[in-house]
Amino acid sequence: MRKHLPDSNLAYTLTWIWLGLLVAGLAAWLVYRYWRTRHPPAPPAPERSYSQHLKQRLAKCQCATKRKRRGGPAKSQQHRY
Repeated sequence: MRKHLPDSNLAYTLTWIWLGLLVAGLAAWLVYRYWRTRHPPAPPAPERSYSQHLKQRLAKCQCATKRKRRGGPAKSQQHRY
């Protein structure tokens, strides 16, 4: 049984498509690297001390918390034996 080779025009077309994708990917990567060197990420915020965390936590509005229900959940009718 002979191996069937694809049409040469089709093979060249597929080769050019793959090469085009590789070149486009390489160009996109180079543009990204160039842009990243010109726009570095912002430095992280310095870590605050415990007292600063505590001060911020206590300054939050206490009324914004969810109120607890004092009556408990509604119960279905219980069986009396």
